[in-house]
Order: sequence, then C-alpha cells, then structure tokens
Amino acid sequence: MVTVREAGVSGADWGLFSIAALTALLIHMDAHLWNDIMDLKTDRHEKSRETGRDRPLVFGWATVDEYKTMSAGIIVLVVVLAAYLTAQRPLMPLLLLLGLFFDYGYNHPRIALAYKPFTEYSIFPWLVVGVTVTIVYAATGIFSLLAALLSLLHGLTATCFVVSMMRRDAVSDRLGGKQTSSVLYPGVPHSTIYGLVTLLVALLMFYPLARVLGNTHLASVLVLTTVIIAAINTALGVKIDRLCTRAMNSVFPDFEARANRLMLQQVGATLVHAVAVSLIVLVAGGMV
Repeated sequence: MVTVREAGVSGADWGLFSIAALTALLIHMDAHLWNDIMDLKTDRHEKSRETGRDRPLVFGWATVDEYKTMSAGIIVLVVVLAAYLTAQRPLMPLLLLLGLFFDYGYNHPRIALAYKPFTEYSIFPWLVVGVTVTIVYAATGIFSLLAALLSLLHGLTATCFVVSMMRRDAVSDRLGGKQTSSVLYPGVPHSTIYGLVTLLVALLMFYPLARVLGNTHLASVLVLTTVIIAAINTALGVKIDRLCTRAMNSVFPDFEARANRLMLQQVGATLVHAVAVSLIVLVAGGMV
C-alpha cells in the first residue's frame, strides 16, 4: 500500500518489487537454516510437540551439512538477485547488507546475537523496517519515510510475540546454555513491558505520521489501531509472564503448551494489525 501511495500503480516497478520481496524471503529462509544449526543443542531440550514446531535436525530428517549446502545455494541466488537489483537501484547493496547482518548476526553460531540478552527487543522491529524500506525502494526508487514509520509500528507489534516466544522457550533455553533476557532476568515481565513500549511508541508516532501523511485523521486512525492491538498483546503478555514466572520457579509440565497458545493469539493479533493498516491506508488514503 505504501508503494502505491508513493508512486501509484502505474509508477511503481512491480518486477523489481517482486525480486526484492523474493530476495528478502530467501534471506529469511537462510536465517532459519542457520538458527536451527545454532540452536541444535538447545532444541534437544525443547518440547517440540507442545510448541507445534518440527525440528528437522533434532528429528534426524536432515543433517547439518545438508543445511549448510542449502544455505550456500540460497546465498548464491541472493547474490545474483542483488546484482540485478543493484543495476537498477544503486543503493540496494547497503540495504541488502543490512539484511545479511540480521541473518548472520542473529543466527550464525560464530556471532549468535540470539544468545545475548535484549537482542530480541532491539533487532526485530528494525528488521521489519529494513525489509519494508528495501522493497519500497526497489519498486519506487524512493527511501520512503512513510514506509519506515508504518513498518516500525508493525515491527514493534510483531516483536511482542517474538519476546513472548523467548519467554515460552526460557526453560529449554536455560538448559541449552542460552543467555537470553528471559533466562538471565526471569523475574522481569518482558512480554508485558514490550507490549507497553509498543503502546507508548504508537502514541508518540502520531505527530510524525500526521506530518508525513498530511492528514491528522488518517494518522489518528492508524495510531488508534496500533494502540488497540498493542493493548491486546500486552494483556496476553501479562498472562505469558505469569506462566513463565511459575515455570521458572516450580515444576510446570504444561507451561510450553499453554504459553504457546497465548503466543499464537499474539501472532493472530499481529496479522490483524497488518491487514488493518493496509486497508486503512488503502481506503482512507484515497486510493480506492
């Protein structure tokens, strides 16, 4: 929707849009491969059935060498696509390097930012911003401030369930030797705090959104939508924090399953936010 608002349907290069989106997807896939390699020891302690996650390396469906081979193939394809994008958009390498930093910095065993406290707080919102700005730039040739602002709101909203996921995994992460925020500071209500931070930032974004959009009514509707979803995620986060505190201090066999159900509700709220913001920009922005 931001692409259409910035350049119009006919003014955007939808071919480059699609190539940039595919490149971002491939980098994301590669990140998952390296995350599984890095977390192999930890994942052996995780209750995969309760969290609904398949673990190919843990279950023996694939080997680490096969994962590395797949990763190499993905990166070769990313480089080819990046070269083509760069020929059309000369600043594209800077944005793609940012994506690779998120890929390897967070997930590669040699760097392993995922094993450090508070990285989930800070990295994931900017990952969403980076991907969105990159795709809009590919399609329009514009570094869109509107894309950055809206994707930051959505990035914060999405990170609520990422923080809750780290809370859900706190027991297995501790057994696997990870030093995440929830492992080092189990008594801190991380999910609640992040939900409140998202709510506060959404309120503070009203003025810059109104300036960029030139429409205070549209800005207020976008902010109100984010505040409502943030409030829902915060309420769910409170419940997850309570479950995590209980699990870290007592025997609680059903913890992962119950926390996972609440986290999936946050995922659902995040998807609603993405759809709602897109429709609001489309309809209230005068594009239909």
